[in-house]
Amino acid sequence: MTDPRIGGAIAMVLGVLGWCVAFGALLGGDPMIAFEIGGAALVLLWAVLVVREVLESRRVAAVLTIDSEPGVFFGVACRVTPALAMDALVLGSLRPQVFVGAELVVSLMDCELEAVMFHEDHHRRTRAPLRAAALGAWLRITGRSNHLRTVLLGRLTALETLADADAIRRGSTPRSLAAALLKGDLSIHPVAFTYGTQLRVERLLEHASGIPDRSRPAPPYEWLPIAFVAITSLICHASL
Repeated sequence: MTDPRIGGAIAMVLGVLGWCVAFGALLGGDPMIAFEIGGAALVLLWAVLVVREVLESRRVAAVLTIDSEPGVFFGVACRVTPALAMDALVLGSLRPQVFVGAELVVSLMDCELEAVMFHEDHHRRTRAPLRAAALGAWLRITGRSNHLRTVLLGRLTALETLADADAIRRGSTPRSLAAALLKGDLSIHPVAFTYGTQLRVERLLEHASGIPDRSRPAPPYEWLPIAFVAITSLICHASL
């Protein structure tokens, strides 16, 4: 059975294609000029917001680095800083780095700290800060649309769920992840890292109880709008 999201995407492309053919016939020219200008303006606005998010992430990383010490926990290199207290996060889009609060290191049990480090290391390896910046930019642009906001925030939650799953594959337990998550300081995180915390804890506890996760992986919505504009432009030009 076809995934409704795939069917919706196909219907959208076919609809735009029909629009292009109809207007191309009526106008005797290229109806895509307005679409391309509007699409380019949207992508440019998105890119500016992403760059701003990336620069802000670099600024915060530089500030945290000043009063931090290098550390390695369970094979994961990081910077330990008192500024984060009971928190851990990854900063930097091109060269992401793990930052861990000094209080968190001494407060968590070994199994919980291991789970945190594996979780954050997945964010580092997959450049999750860049994905979060891309999604955050779309959230700013589409903030008035509740439906789109729900979809984008769902993707942000999926990034956290993927990191949880990777930590479990590396040997951590769901209960350790849930315990560390509940002990952590969520108050200073941006929306990209806090949305869906309750859902994550529920899924981890269900996993610990042997209940299979039936949720579907969210598509990479952070890049789809750009791909849609490019592909639709090509389809319309080819049809004229």
